[in-house]
Amino acid sequence: MGGSEHPQPLDRVALATLLIQHLSNSWGLRTAEFAVYLLLVTLFPNTLLPASIYGFATTGAAILLSGWAGRLVDEHHNLGIVRASIVTIKLAACTMYSGCLTLLYRSRPETDTAKPWTTPLTSGMFALIVLGGCAHNLSGVTISVAVERDWVTSIAGSSSAHLTTLNTYMRRIDLLCKLVAPLFVSLLTTAASYRFAAIFLCAVEVACMVFELIWIEISYRRFPALRETQITREAARRAHPQDTGRSEARIRRVPAYPSLLHGILGRLHSFVRDWREFSQYPIFLSSVAISCLYLTVLSFDGTMLSYFKAHAYSDPFLAGMRGLNVVAGLAGTLAMPYLERKLGLVRAGNWSIWSEVICLLPVLITLYVGAPSDGSRAPVWNAALLFGGMILSRIGLWAFDLCQLKELQLALAEHPRRNTLTGLQYSLQNMADMLKARLSLLLTPRSLSYILTIILSRPSQFKYAALASYISVFAGASTYLLYVKKERGHLLHRSFGDMIPLMRRSTR
Repeated sequence: MGGSEHPQPLDRVALATLLIQHLSNSWGLRTAEFAVYLLLVTLFPNTLLPASIYGFATTGAAILLSGWAGRLVDEHHNLGIVRASIVTIKLAACTMYSGCLTLLYRSRPETDTAKPWTTPLTSGMFALIVLGGCAHNLSGVTISVAVERDWVTSIAGSSSAHLTTLNTYMRRIDLLCKLVAPLFVSLLTTAASYRFAAIFLCAVEVACMVFELIWIEISYRRFPALRETQITREAARRAHPQDTGRSEARIRRVPAYPSLLHGILGRLHSFVRDWREFSQYPIFLSSVAISCLYLTVLSFDGTMLSYFKAHAYSDPFLAGMRGLNVVAGLAGTLAMPYLERKLGLVRAGNWSIWSEVICLLPVLITLYVGAPSDGSRAPVWNAALLFGGMILSRIGLWAFDLCQLKELQLALAEHPRRNTLTGLQYSLQNMADMLKARLSLLLTPRSLSYILTIILSRPSQFKYAALASYISVFAGASTYLLYVKKERGHLLHRSFGDMIPLMRRSTR
């Protein structure tokens, strides 16, 4: 994809409906992400096992099936697959809320200390919640690959500026939903009740499903590039029907069990082939780099918030710091286009990820030098370095996230199975998320917690998780250097002026 100097302006109505649909989808994802864990902890207050199983199952499904979700986008009509995914994700969310609501109405105070699997109703509803969570997660991946990757790339066409603008809008919406949705769920449960929250959120999902189907239809009809992409894809499939023919031959084969075995082996072969092909692209190194950033507790998630609470920081103060982190992330989305114009896309990503590494260094130091004992407040200088470093690191994080996203889109823009390979990056990110959870288990052997939002058994152990996280971020930045070397052929310029281009003219 080349950069068009004078691209045609985007259809404002189509763009507005696309962004509104993305806002609705992102809001539902972030709401369910927080609400279901909150409801599980409420339903099973004396054990972390249900939340652990739920998190393990949903993340494991994303690891194994994200590539398959991307393949669905490649093989089906680009509007039809989005419609089906919208319906699936909303019904899956309603299934989870309904299961939690059933258990909330049937729960009894005298059974609080009992094992959570003592009744068929409890185990059945929990199984329904887990299955709904897996479907919800995979549908979210499918929509993300289809709309945020495939549609955005097609809409932008040859315009690099449009691609940056669309990606930036999408990321800003994600950041705002990440901040506001948990606060909204907390407000519902505090002002009303958990039962009311489950009913209300379920009703919102049903209403949003109807409107999202309308909005996505309008966007598709008003962006001709989407129909052109679909026509091109169908023509390519007609020109190369070999894979489809082989699949149909396997389906027609009898008896049934050998056919099923051949089908499974065929899918496994395709899975291995996709990974082998993806790993041979230079962009694979960039994907590994951003995946390493997921293996970290140095973010305002439950684990770090638990550490802060153990050191007597108030809830309003922590809420304010979390808000500043989101503001810093938004600043990163503003900085990325400027860095790209001055440095070029690949170097902008390099500067962004290494700025995160540098900003997180004082955060790590504060956990080992001058760190307070549990229950006491840190010195002012320690707190200033800790929170200041965290806030500044968000600028580099989100600027790099946008750079890497655009690199992936450009690298796979002409690939006939670009969405399949894009889905594999989601698998990498979920692998890192799973490893982050295993890190928590190593630090908390007495709990069977899967998610890092569960409080550590000893907050003083948090520094070890932080060290492992910093090593992961550093490894990601180092991996990205390899990508820079492959793409540019060198890491440093001979001229000092070329090394510091932010002080001079723009470069491509």
